[in-house]
Amino acid sequence: MRKLLTTTSIIVLTLGILLGVADRVGAHLAEQEIAKGVATQLASRNITSAPPEVTVTGFPFLTQVARGNYDEIQVNLRDLKGGTLPLPLLEAHAYDVRASLKGLSEGTEKAIATLVTGLGTLSYADLVQESGLTGMTLSGDGKNLRMTGNVGVAGELRGAATVTVIDGKVRIQVIELTASNLSGPAQQLVNSYKSKLARTFSLPPMPFNLKLESVSPASTGLVIGVSAKEVELG
Repeated sequence: MRKLLTTTSIIVLTLGILLGVADRVGAHLAEQEIAKGVATQLASRNITSAPPEVTVTGFPFLTQVARGNYDEIQVNLRDLKGGTLPLPLLEAHAYDVRASLKGLSEGTEKAIATLVTGLGTLSYADLVQESGLTGMTLSGDGKNLRMTGNVGVAGELRGAATVTVIDGKVRIQVIELTASNLSGPAQQLVNSYKSKLARTFSLPPMPFNLKLESVSPASTGLVIGVSAKEVELG
């Protein structure tokens, strides 16, 4: 009896391992096919980025394949370029994705997501460089953009700005900018820095018809939120 139980346990364990391997292999195949479709879509829209990284989440994967519906697929796009500011990384999450593995591999189906949301972070260093804000350091407190730096005759410069979304672009409006020295030439320099920062910046072209919905000045950079509904992934 003990021997039978041991044998049964080994068989169950072996089957579990084989199913796990098969599940992961199937997920990998789907990830490859979806990545190809995403890359094709990016190329057709002249969107420049590193090769897309696709991860199918959820377990068991084979159950999702059987019903032709995937709970969530993550698509990471790195080094998006083309706007005023580059986007180092866009993390997109596609939900309720419909497509069969057979249709994807044969090219007869497109993966369609009910909803896609994404987050990306714009670098403060890129913003400083693009704006020509020599000597300035930018940071965020979750509400406002903060500016500090030493700028020649004006001495120490400090300020704050709001960041909003206007017509699919990032708009920065200075609400405060002061310097330790506000003599004639220094005031002109302060005004110059104010005009350099008070601008509207465009982002690189977004895949999947993603629309810019939000922007927040975080400690790591300007965090953007994008979304789209009924999206063709590739």
